[in-house]
Amino acid sequence: MSAEDQEEAAMLPSLTYVFQASGQRIGRLQLDGKDAVKQAVYKALSTRRYEHLIYSSDYGMEWSWEGMAGRSMVESELERWIREALLPDDRISDVTEFDFVHEADGVRVSFTVETDFGSFRQETEVNMNV
Repeated sequence: MSAEDQEEAAMLPSLTYVFQASGQRIGRLQLDGKDAVKQAVYKALSTRRYEHLIYSSDYGMEWSWEGMAGRSMVESELERWIREALLPDDRISDVTEFDFVHEADGVRVSFTVETDFGSFRQETEVNMNV
């Protein structure tokens, strides 16, 4: 592949349709750049891995609380699961700066997503009773 072809491949848009999570609908509007990546992050973290045949086996977030003991183990596994869910997206270069808030029924995790379009903070909640 020539340098020109590589540059063109790297410049392809990340254009996608807007997913309205509140109504579980896909709208007519489109997103690109950082907003498209934010939506992809939300969707990947909201999809359990291996549960939907439409997705490949490396899409979504995988978790299992079986055998988990202690906050440090939970935090370590959550960090790994989130990174494994997001890093297959070639627009995402790294996931860093994890912060954890333990609650009665789960853990709220915030982290920084480094992308080709800049970085942003993201938060997700993981229910431990599922």
